[in-house]
Amino acid sequence: MKDRSKFPLQIFLVALLLFCAVFTGAPAGAAQLRYYAVDVGQGDCSLFILPNGQNIVIDAGPEKNAKQTVRYLKSCGVKKVDLLVATHPHEDHIGGMKELLSAFPVGKVWDSGYNHGSRVQRDFYRAVKEGKIAFGRPKRGFSESFGDVRVDVLGPAKLLKNTDSDANNNGLVLLVTYGDISFLITGDMEREERRTLEPLPQAVVLKAAHHGSRNGTDRKMLRDVSPEIIILSYARGNSYGHPHKEVVKAIREAGVRRFDTADGAVKLRTNGKSITFERKRVVK
Repeated sequence: MKDRSKFPLQIFLVALLLFCAVFTGAPAGAAQLRYYAVDVGQGDCSLFILPNGQNIVIDAGPEKNAKQTVRYLKSCGVKKVDLLVATHPHEDHIGGMKELLSAFPVGKVWDSGYNHGSRVQRDFYRAVKEGKIAFGRPKRGFSESFGDVRVDVLGPAKLLKNTDSDANNNGLVLLVTYGDISFLITGDMEREERRTLEPLPQAVVLKAAHHGSRNGTDRKMLRDVSPEIIILSYARGNSYGHPHKEVVKAIREAGVRRFDTADGAVKLRTNGKSITFERKRVVK
């Protein structure tokens, strides 16, 4: 009969790691992807810190909070931006771009391609040109991998005209996937653009379209995407009434866990199998 007291410690540790991997659904020692929905006030900014150390920033918030946005990105350890995305040309999404471009080396820029003609957009384009930064306007069907993370461009699918907001409805819509976990980043997409992208893919995390506006996120979108987590980016007391009560009700009835940047930056991390979050408060 064997003396079990002499069971090798190394074998025990290996067995324990395998047990944890099987019962948590995560590979032992799996690299982490970190996601931040940055509190930029009434606007939008997302940061992905990838397992291989690369950084993706999607939108940069309004101009008035640009220095604060840059400070926050630096506090997260960002020293360079490998991909900078402008989902569409409204100031609350690209107002901080000029400051960001001066603060960090940027590898490449993706832009929606919709010409708004505003001073803020001209400043953004000028900064990209002066920095000699690679610039592209990807459309539906384009994808690129950054290590183990894949970024699929779902929209725009075609040029839309005479909508309530052509700038919103010709914006970039992205699906960021790491392992089994995906993030659907929708910018300010409204119903008109969404119809050109249906069926939308399912995603674990949904960045609510248009700051929780009724024309951005509704019951049908929640059914189609079937998220576990939804993030609303807005400033409390904003003049638009975001998030609209219809959206809040639809999210509650769908049983989706909701986080608001109005309560501070939303911080998620995933090993590609499961997702965890650091948050002071969950909105119910």
